[in-house]
Amino acid sequence: MLGMANFYTETYKKNLPVRTVFVLWNEILRDGVLICIGLATGEVFDMNNWLKENWRWAALNGLALAVMLSIATRPGVTWNTFRDNDPVLEAGKWGLRFLLISMAVTPLSRYFGWRSLIPLRKPAGLWAFGFGALHYLLVILYDLPLGMNWLTFPLAPFITLGLISLLILAAMALTSNQAAMKALGKNWKRLHRLVYVASLLIVIHALLATQSSKKLFGDDQAKLEITIYLAVLLVLLLARLPLVRNAVKRLPMRRYGTA
Repeated sequence: MLGMANFYTETYKKNLPVRTVFVLWNEILRDGVLICIGLATGEVFDMNNWLKENWRWAALNGLALAVMLSIATRPGVTWNTFRDNDPVLEAGKWGLRFLLISMAVTPLSRYFGWRSLIPLRKPAGLWAFGFGALHYLLVILYDLPLGMNWLTFPLAPFITLGLISLLILAAMALTSNQAAMKALGKNWKRLHRLVYVASLLIVIHALLATQSSKKLFGDDQAKLEITIYLAVLLVLLLARLPLVRNAVKRLPMRRYGTA
């Protein structure tokens, strides 16, 4: 029994993914227990005050959860058919939407002083990965008649870009905690700057996918919508350039402290 305990202890110390997953799970359990105790006693946890302080966080996560459940329980379509609100396409689009929300937090906070949005950056990014993973799973379940046989080289360009971006988002989601920040040190920031690469790859992936086959994505408006997302993404990326930041600082802009 002691040997097994030592084995788990050493695994925890040496394996960053295991450690980060453990920390995330521990935080979820801790917060869940505190909320349950508060709801039962009415003393430890004040729901009204919590909602006043965290209503944006609750609204974002509530919306994301409702949308994900709706997509995950929606009937799928076969390779040879398509319809509006296809779950594969919807999961991908919602992943891109949440990624843009996460990336928009810093510019909105910097240029308009909307610092109350900062707590939304991390959950929005995590939901972006969650919807991306759901998109990938639904592709396997519904859109690829050959199952995993499509993972043969050479891969289609849009599949390659999608997989690379999903791996980047997975790495970022796995390291979005204090334990990973401490373990990675300066490399943590370098890793999370890959979000700019991932966002561009996702948009290009989506544009190529919508052009590849109407059997794969039946939403006629998808290309136009994704083009709009590309424009939004370019604005968000430009807003991070020092030249743009310095130019905006010189403008007579009123800054707001709350959003």
